[in-house]
Amino acid sequence: MSEKPIEIPQHQDDPQWIMIWPIDELLPLVIGLCFGLLIGQVFICTAIGFVISRFYKKAKSSHHNGFVLHWLYGHGLLWTKNRTLKNTYNRKFIPR
Repeated sequence: MSEKPIEIPQHQDDPQWIMIWPIDELLPLVIGLCFGLLIGQVFICTAIGFVISRFYKKAKSSHHNGFVLHWLYGHGLLWTKNRTLKNTYNRKFIPR
């Protein structure tokens, strides 16, 4: 199975990178590791974080930008004061 090469961010609004991982894909793994250290189940929590990170990476790569935020908002898991989210198909933002 051949994987696509790693894409280096080209725009200012792209997520930050740590080494070769985008921070939004690395965060579940790190949280699982830290939580595992606290409860004494490092391997299990890190494995769960890894699985969550893989699912997130697949969802992010197979859908449009901002899909995960819209999915979370639609299922009531994203708390925001706004009534709508930004249209993710627009690449230019013009302030009023």
